[in-house]
Amino acid sequence: MLINCTELAVRELLPEVLEQYKRTYGQICTCQRCQEDIMALALNYLPPHYVATEKGYILTNVNLQQLGGRTAVLAQLCHAAQKVMENPRHDV
Repeated sequence: MLINCTELAVRELLPEVLEQYKRTYGQICTCQRCQEDIMALALNYLPPHYVATEKGYILTNVNLQQLGGRTAVLAQLCHAAQKVMENPRHDV
């Protein structure tokens, strides 16, 4: 089992960020391509946290769920969502 806990956190928090953008800006594309672009951009600016055991997953997941880790992931997701919203790679 090889897992990037940062990627799991990004996938988990993405719906929350998209919902916030919908409330704030009224419109953001949530198609598969835009969601993957947002995740890719965010992950490029976040450090990976790979684990190979269940114990490592639990410990790393706890660290990412703490305020600092969650805030860093949310910040990068918001930054990425803004970029994708302004420059979608498809016709709007």
